[in-house]
Amino acid sequence: MNYLTTVLEKKWLTHDVFQLSIRKPDSFNYTLGQAVEVSLHKDKDILKAPFTITSSDKKDSDLQFIIKVYAEHHGITSHLAQLKINDAVSISEAWSSYKYCGPGIFIAAGSGITPFIPTLRLLKEQNKIDGHKLIFANKKAEDIILYEELNEIIGSQFYNVLSRDQLSGHSKGYVNIAYLNKIISDTQQHFYLCGPENFLKSVSNDLKALNVSENFIQIVN
Repeated sequence: MNYLTTVLEKKWLTHDVFQLSIRKPDSFNYTLGQAVEVSLHKDKDILKAPFTITSSDKKDSDLQFIIKVYAEHHGITSHLAQLKINDAVSISEAWSSYKYCGPGIFIAAGSGITPFIPTLRLLKEQNKIDGHKLIFANKKAEDIILYEELNEIIGSQFYNVLSRDQLSGHSKGYVNIAYLNKIISDTQQHFYLCGPENFLKSVSNDLKALNVSENFIQIVN
């Protein structure tokens, strides 16, 4: 089933990432961190793609999404970035893209952070953030989504890795086996991964090489 709804607000978070708020349809239900397929009608085409809902199912009356614009693709993200208040969008039923199973390390690249944002917010709200770490890979500091909020949530356990910037308080380089070996003190915990396919394959293989059981590695779909 699809739901037709409208745009309430659009707010830019970085130079190419924005938060989209839409009206929550009356009969639409979801739980924390679930995703939906967002679709737009453009001329004779239907553009669609999955996005994680980053709002709280308990506190927020609207639905929020954090969306990275890939302008070079000329696809749905570029069209979503052009939406105005009261423009129409369609969403599908919600589904779970991953399952939070307990304390561990969140490892994300770029917009791969979005599925983890609702969980991190809730853990902070419930005073259960201890025992978690966040490794976040980006090209430059200006690419870091919600840096201030994430730093507030997880503090000293927030590890930023930048491939093109060298700045104080951030690591320069890549999330590779040498870097992971420095951060991971316990292989018997959960590892939540989200990002580009090559990133996921590389990090997953590195974790296994560090003797992390495949049962502890969860890749967000």
